[in-house]
Amino acid sequence: MGPPSAAPHGGHRPWQGLLITASLLTFWDPPTTVQFTIEALPSSAAEGKDVILLACNISETIQAYYWHKGKTAEGSPLIAGYITDIQANIPGAAYSGRETVYPNGSLLFQNITLEDAGSYTLRTINASYDSDQATGQLHVHQNNVPGLPAGAVAGIVTGVLVGVALVAALVCFLLLSRTGRASIQRDLREQPPPASTPGHGPSHRSTFSAPLPSPRTATPIYEELLYSDANIYCQIDHKADVVS
Repeated sequence: MGPPSAAPHGGHRPWQGLLITASLLTFWDPPTTVQFTIEALPSSAAEGKDVILLACNISETIQAYYWHKGKTAEGSPLIAGYITDIQANIPGAAYSGRETVYPNGSLLFQNITLEDAGSYTLRTINASYDSDQATGQLHVHQNNVPGLPAGAVAGIVTGVLVGVALVAALVCFLLLSRTGRASIQRDLREQPPPASTPGHGPSHRSTFSAPLPSPRTATPIYEELLYSDANIYCQIDHKADVVS
């Protein structure tokens, strides 16, 4: 019985190769395809503004973009498409003239309305003619005063209306007061003055003329002048008149 044969020096056993292969498979992570997403900018826009549905993580091998209004591309109306080879927009049945597809796949809405709110789906086709799709949401609200809730806006409107009503009432009051004063003044002007008694002025006058002194109440010098006798003049005390 011969001795056991020894393993050949410098050779590799088959099971060692299997172990190396298994190790490589364990630590090797094959690349995964990143799913693109749709993001609305802004997330909620007021009607009349512009909104863009941004396509994120789009592959560089995309050959065509197709935007549909709905939660899926299948059975939803086509808004517009974009062909990268010819760099042209292709309008669809749901195209309103306010939509534009960019070369990166994003969709721009201009002057949005409340009816534009809803789900939108982007379908892509790459160079291998593989198709993929993602859905985003478009939120639209009424155009209110920025930074103020609807209740505050209603309060402001009510306050303005009350202020206008108060101003109108004040103007009416002033007009009525002025009209009343004018009517009273007109009545006073049209009223005839009261009749005056003979020898007296109107009752509303505060001044009156004093009667002229009669000859009998005149000063002594005039009283003496009434006499025809000239000698009487010699009896007048002229010095007393001068002193007085």
